[in-house]
Amino acid sequence: MAVYEEELLAVSRVEARALPLRRAAALLVALAAGVLFAVRLDLPGFFDNEGRYAEVAREMLQSGDWLSPHLDFRLFLNKPPLAFWLTSLVFSIGGPSEWGRLVPVAAAVVALFATARLGALLYGEAAGVVAAIALASSLGFVLEARTLRPDMIVTATVVLALLWWLRAERNDGRRGAWLVGLWTALGVGMLAKGFVPVVLAGIPIATVTVLDHGWRGVRRLRPGVGLLVLAAIVLPWHVAVALRHPGFAWDYVVNQHLLFFLDRKLPRDSEGDSLVFFWTAFVGRGFPWTMFLPLTVGEALRGWRRVGTDEARATFVLWIWLGGALAFFSCAPSRLEHYSIPALPAVAILAARVWQRAAAGTLHARAWRYVVGLGAVATSAGLAGAVFGERLLRETYWIAQVPSLLALALPAAAVVVVTGLGMVFAATARRPAVLVGVLAAAMLPAAAIVLRAEVDAEPLFSWRPVARALGGAASADTEIVFEAPDEYQLVGGLAYYTGRRITLLEPPGGFVPPTYLAGQMDGMFLSRAAFARRWQAGERLAFVSDPQRRREDPATLVPGPFRVVGRFGDRWVLTSVPPGVG
Repeated sequence: MAVYEEELLAVSRVEARALPLRRAAALLVALAAGVLFAVRLDLPGFFDNEGRYAEVAREMLQSGDWLSPHLDFRLFLNKPPLAFWLTSLVFSIGGPSEWGRLVPVAAAVVALFATARLGALLYGEAAGVVAAIALASSLGFVLEARTLRPDMIVTATVVLALLWWLRAERNDGRRGAWLVGLWTALGVGMLAKGFVPVVLAGIPIATVTVLDHGWRGVRRLRPGVGLLVLAAIVLPWHVAVALRHPGFAWDYVVNQHLLFFLDRKLPRDSEGDSLVFFWTAFVGRGFPWTMFLPLTVGEALRGWRRVGTDEARATFVLWIWLGGALAFFSCAPSRLEHYSIPALPAVAILAARVWQRAAAGTLHARAWRYVVGLGAVATSAGLAGAVFGERLLRETYWIAQVPSLLALALPAAAVVVVTGLGMVFAATARRPAVLVGVLAAAMLPAAAIVLRAEVDAEPLFSWRPVARALGGAASADTEIVFEAPDEYQLVGGLAYYTGRRITLLEPPGGFVPPTYLAGQMDGMFLSRAAFARRWQAGERLAFVSDPQRRREDPATLVPGPFRVVGRFGDRWVLTSVPPGVG
C-alpha cells in the first residue's frame, strides 16, 4: 500500500509540474496567433463597415470630443463608444491607419486565452490548449480578428463572463470575486455592443442556473451586485449623452435594440441575412471545427439528463451557449452573418472534447468512419474545384471585375484536397493528434488565400481606391457628393480616406432620422433637384454612387455632362464638366 501511495504521489507531482507548462502553452498559442493576425494589417483597405468605425475614431481624435461620436462631422449615436475609444487610442499613437485593427487583434488574443482557460476548467489543461488551437485556426475567427468592428470585443467579453461564472460555481471560497468579474465583463461588453453580450452570456448562465437550483437559484448570481457593477461601467456615458442630446435614450434603447431586433427600426438602414445564409455562414466561419459538432450531441443529451459524467454536463452547457446564440439571432429578421462569431469559442471547446475522447480511446468506431467520410467528401470537393472552380467563379458578375481572383481557385482546391487526404489518413490510423494538426495546419494556407482574395477585391469593397481616384481627378475645391442610401453611414470610409466632409445626396423616398437628430437635419442632405441644378451649371462636383445599387449605365446617375473617373464594384465615380469644356 505504501508503494502504491508513493506512486500516486509521484504522478500528482508530475501533473502539478505540467500544469504551469500547459497554461503557458495556452498563453503562447494566444500570443502567437495574435502576431500572425497582425501581419500586414494595412491590407486590404478598410471595407465599408470598418470605415464607419475608423472615421468616427478619427473625428473623435481630431475634435477632442470623446463623449459624442460623430460621423462625417454629423452626430452619430447609433453605437456604444468602446470600439471608437479604443481605435482612437491606437490612432493617437501611430496616426489614423489600418493598424486600428489592432483593437480586434488584441480582443482576439483575450478571447483565445479565455477559451483555453474555459476549456481547461471543463475538460482539463490539455483540452484547453487544443481549444485555443482550434479557435485560432477557425476561418471566421481569423477574419474577424482583422476586422475593425466591436464583434471580437463582444466575443472576448462573453467568453470571460462564462469563464468567471463557472469559476464561481466551482469555487465558493472566491465566489464573490468571480461574480464581480462576470458582471464586469458584461459591462465592458455593453459598452461595445449594447445588450447583446448580456443576452449571449445570459442564456447559458440563466438556463443552467435554473435547471440546477430552481428559480430561486438566480440569487446565487448576486444580481444586486451585478446591477451596481453594470451601473458603474455602463451608465456614466449613456446618462451623459442622454442629458446632452435629447432623443438619444429612446433611440438607443427602443429603436437601436428592440425595433432593430424586430427589423422595424427607423431609418430602414439595414437588411438582415436569410436564415439559410446565416446558418451556412456559421458553419463556414467555424470551419473546419464545426464538422465535429455532431459527435458531441449524444454526450450533451446525457449531460442534460444527468446520466453522464461531469464532462457530459460541461458539453451540455457548451451546447446551451452555442444553441442559444444561434437561436437568438435566428429569431431576429435583422440578423447578419457575422453575429454568430461569439459562438465560435464553444465550437472550439467542443472540438477539443472530441479530440480528448479520441485520445482516450472512447470515441466510437462510427465517429472515426464519419471523419473518414468527411475527408473523402473534402477530397472530392477539392478535385471538383480544381476542374470547375474557375468556371463557377466567372459566373459571379463582380468577380469579372477582378480577374486575379480566378487564379486563387486552383490553390484553394489544392488545400482542400490535401486536407481531405490528411483527414482520411489520420482517421484511418486513429491518430487524433495528427487529425488536429492536419486541420490546424490547413487553415494557414486557407486563411492566406482568403486574405489574398480580400486584397485583390479591395477595389470592390474598400473606399481607399475610390479616394485615390478622386484625389487624381478632382481638385481640392471639388465638392464630393455621395449618393446616400438609408444607411448613409456607408459614407464613413469615403470620408476617412479623403479626409474631407462629404455632401450627402438625399436618399430616395425620403429619410426618417433617429430621434437624437431631431432639429439637426437642416443641411444634412442635398436635395436631388438642387444637385441637378448645380451639376448642370458646371460647378466643381464629384459624384460617388450608392454601393448598394447595381447600375450598368452611368448616364442614369447624373444629369450630365460628366466624365467617368472609374467604376469600383457597384460604385461609379463621376465628375462634372465645367461650361465650355468638351
